[in-house]
Amino acid sequence: MNAFRINFSLLSNNAKQLARSLNITMDILSLRPNDNIEIDIRGDDASRNMRWTFYPPKRVRRFLWFKRPKRGSHSVYMPGRVEAKLFNWAPRDTVVFQNPGLSISSWLKQFQDVYHNPGIVDIQLEKAACIFDMESIKDTVQGMDVNALSFTEDCGVKCAQLAFRSFPEAKILHISSTALSNPDEYQNMLIQNLDGLAIIKKGDLKISLDQILLINSATVFLSWTHITDKLINRYLKHWIQGSNPRMENIRIAFEPNHIFDKDMILKGLKFRRCLPYLKKGFEGMKTYGFMEFGFEIRRKDGTEGMIAFENDDNSRYFIFHVFA
Repeated sequence: MNAFRINFSLLSNNAKQLARSLNITMDILSLRPNDNIEIDIRGDDASRNMRWTFYPPKRVRRFLWFKRPKRGSHSVYMPGRVEAKLFNWAPRDTVVFQNPGLSISSWLKQFQDVYHNPGIVDIQLEKAACIFDMESIKDTVQGMDVNALSFTEDCGVKCAQLAFRSFPEAKILHISSTALSNPDEYQNMLIQNLDGLAIIKKGDLKISLDQILLINSATVFLSWTHITDKLINRYLKHWIQGSNPRMENIRIAFEPNHIFDKDMILKGLKFRRCLPYLKKGFEGMKTYGFMEFGFEIRRKDGTEGMIAFENDDNSRYFIFHVFA
């Protein structure tokens, strides 16, 4: 029995034991309650990455399509048909079968048990309005750690806010929805004591200095922004005076042909040149990125920060790293 077939034989105790003996560890377990309920399972070995889709029973599916009840009112259903496939989407790597009576919660626990996964990496919402009742989703993941929330595709502000209020334990936010283009609509998320915040836009992200100064996350990633070199300079001066005290690392991605005006960024700052990759505690793009000279600055309390610049095939990055 090859590893692929073992992945899809989770209902068999023998298969579970065999999978455990192979020590197949999948680090990422994502719950995607959108049109249908999906669970993505990913790990270091991309050839084993899977998507499990749980379709509602036929009577529920007809109810969803023809009655069109209010969005956000659906309870997480008992699946009817189950489809599992590898991410290469090849037909030969797809298995379809009738659900043997397991709830979504039970399936999640099966995956955790077999793949040595301690919790749910994230809950991904991508529809304009929440389809499922948030309390029902909470019941589904009860007893499991929910590490992050991802608002992608067309996820609307109301849906994102509802999920954010429902899962206060989530410490990472990933925002890339086309509907979440105005940070003013989710300032309450910016000010939270998060471990990580990523705002990624396919188009330009319009974010002001005041909004950046509100961010209270330890790690921040912003992409495709209207941020200017002058704004970066002003941000650094605010940091020197004590703003963003929890921030440990901020990375801002620009177009790959972007040219930084380093004189403007460093204007009025006391700095010293350095080699970022020699700085203990800083992890740059050692594998594929190109890193330039950096610049050390200090906050008025003596805390050291480093300005750095990186390139890869997709973007040009401004980085500011704080050394504890």
